[in-house]
Amino acid sequence: MVLNSKKLSLFIFIGLLSACGGSSDDTVSPPVAEEVAPPVVETPIEDDNVSLSPNILFVISDDQGLDASAQYAISEDVPQTPTLDELAQQGITFDNMWVTPACSTTRGTIITGKYGVNSSIETVPATLSNEHEILQQYLKRNAETENYQSAVFGKWHLGNNETHPNDVGVDYYAGNLNNLSDYYDWSLTINGITEVSTEYHSTKITDLAINWVSEQTTPWFAWVAYSAPHSPFHLPPDTLHSRNLSGSDEDINNNKRAYYLAAIEAMDAEIGRLLNTLDDDTRNNTIIIFVGDNGTPAGVIDTSFYINSHAKGSLYQGGIATPFIVSGKGVSRINEREVALITATDLYATIAEIAGITETKVHDSQSFKSLFTNEAGSDRNYVYTAFKSDNVTGWTTRSQYYKLIEFVDGSQELYLLNDSFAETNNLLPTNDADLLEHVTDLKSVAQLIYSEETVSPIDITNAMFTNRSQNCVDYIEEFTSTVNDINRGVVFHGDLVISQVGDKCVFQTNAIPNHDFNDGGNAFPNNVSEQNDQFEITISPAIASQKTTISLQVDNAILLNGVKVDLLAAGCFGIGNGKIGCNDMNQPWRYDPMHEANGFQVDSHNAHAQPDGTYHYHGSPLALFDEEDSQDSPVIGFAADGFPIFGSYFDDQGAIRKATSSYRLKSGSRPDGEGNPGGNYDGAFRDDYEYIAGLGDLDECNGMTKNGVYGYYITNAYPYVLACFTGTPDSSFNK
Repeated sequence: MVLNSKKLSLFIFIGLLSACGGSSDDTVSPPVAEEVAPPVVETPIEDDNVSLSPNILFVISDDQGLDASAQYAISEDVPQTPTLDELAQQGITFDNMWVTPACSTTRGTIITGKYGVNSSIETVPATLSNEHEILQQYLKRNAETENYQSAVFGKWHLGNNETHPNDVGVDYYAGNLNNLSDYYDWSLTINGITEVSTEYHSTKITDLAINWVSEQTTPWFAWVAYSAPHSPFHLPPDTLHSRNLSGSDEDINNNKRAYYLAAIEAMDAEIGRLLNTLDDDTRNNTIIIFVGDNGTPAGVIDTSFYINSHAKGSLYQGGIATPFIVSGKGVSRINEREVALITATDLYATIAEIAGITETKVHDSQSFKSLFTNEAGSDRNYVYTAFKSDNVTGWTTRSQYYKLIEFVDGSQELYLLNDSFAETNNLLPTNDADLLEHVTDLKSVAQLIYSEETVSPIDITNAMFTNRSQNCVDYIEEFTSTVNDINRGVVFHGDLVISQVGDKCVFQTNAIPNHDFNDGGNAFPNNVSEQNDQFEITISPAIASQKTTISLQVDNAILLNGVKVDLLAAGCFGIGNGKIGCNDMNQPWRYDPMHEANGFQVDSHNAHAQPDGTYHYHGSPLALFDEEDSQDSPVIGFAADGFPIFGSYFDDQGAIRKATSSYRLKSGSRPDGEGNPGGNYDGAFRDDYEYIAGLGDLDECNGMTKNGVYGYYITNAYPYVLACFTGTPDSSFNK
């Protein structure tokens, strides 16, 4: 199997980010301990105005693992965190969030939506390059979210220059560029200007966030990254924690975990104070996301559960599994736990979708926003993370139950995670066939990311396919092409890798076709650009109990040249200019892009570019198979439900002919009057057609079964490729 440099995705949300880096033995004189008043966290009230853009509060905790979180049954020695407890009770606690083993690498993957191998933030320290579009820039660039105001508070740890946060795209930054040496005496940088702050760090960062939020008049995205509970271990102000501690150097050195947990309690109190400053309307329209940036440090990890070497900086669960809570606006699942596999990388696409962007896959990031309302909203089977350091370099992947770690020397470890995260029983080496199959599947996930090429890709420029196998596994290979954007005079190189992971074929594509394009009389209104898309095809498609209508929310198919099929237009009669804005699938009189008079400016392959530059087909590609009646047409792609898509020709009892659609134009005239276009049924609208069972060869979805194999067929007439799904579409096709 040949692989290329396209990557997978992970995700994280509300973020307590646990820090990484240097330490200090500096201590602070102890104030007098007092009883801590629990912060008040009000139950969010869902606003009837669903169109109101939510405020997004993203909180990162530094160096807080599951064993230091009261929301997880890992340790009996946990901090008192009434704010986080309340958020969990009013939202979702995620049991399987993966980050990286260190702070910079986790922050880098969140803010870029890319794995470290793609962002170059693979180790600590590291500097984020301005070549990447950070999350805050992505929100500003998109029309749906350009009204958001964004700010970053607290620990940065992605570059040392005073202006670095602003240089890479942060509009407002106020915090510490690096780790602290003293929580009460530290360098505060605000938009490139540095001064000394002697205010307790967690309190000052909270004050800065409160002041900024209070000034906002439009939706806001506040990234609040506490340095707590990262070292140096210290005594927080007595009003912020519940522990009876002296704060002496000797006590701190002898009881590091107690002071570590006290810092978490202080952070929790400050998060509660921030929330309490929001008025009711603002609070009810705010979603809170909390995550730890890496696991608990070895010096303070609970060794009654984790092995000391399985702490921060390691690829074991103690280093990469952290607390993750989502609560507030848009979260209808209350006091629930979620076992879906997610990673920090996925926070980029998730936060963007929360803000209003419709794309659910960006770079290596895949949104999991659907889980906020639907416990069946994710069917992800594998996740990945990696790290480079002097002590540990390697990667790890996991399924729901098994986890594989591969170190830089090639050694591997396999663990069963369904009963414990302790990872004390390495299942390798083994001769067990089932376990070896798990190893193969888990390694394939990493191979997709690391581009382990062994042979040259196959050039399919202007190729006509011949293979008729309905099994996507028979197309596993790497493909390339060299083609021209005719109207722009630009040369592109297509890049498609088909591989197998578990029971699915994975298509990784830059969405450039294997033929010239944009060759119409008028150039595309949107320029074609390379993408980084991933689609998954089930190896064993099955006919579902009911058909699924195609929609604007799901791409229809992926063809064997790496270009997707997206048949529908977002244009309806009477909605805007008729070309865009019609996202309600119940709206009648949707224009058919294949009707020439509608002016959708497709090229000779019935395709054009979406606003983001994605080249896609609206009908027959007029490529990939021979338009002649000498033989059965080959498979040219796969629908989202896994069933193959054949060209137009089939063997009808010895006669080779084109398959015919069972749709026809309605007779007579369309209704007129308000909301109706009038005129004759001529194919301008999809509603102009009606399905007549048995009229042609194909069923309602434009498919049929031949020689025991169900598949869809390309037709010159409506619906061109497919009109519905006979099986169940894979979620990787969700837009």
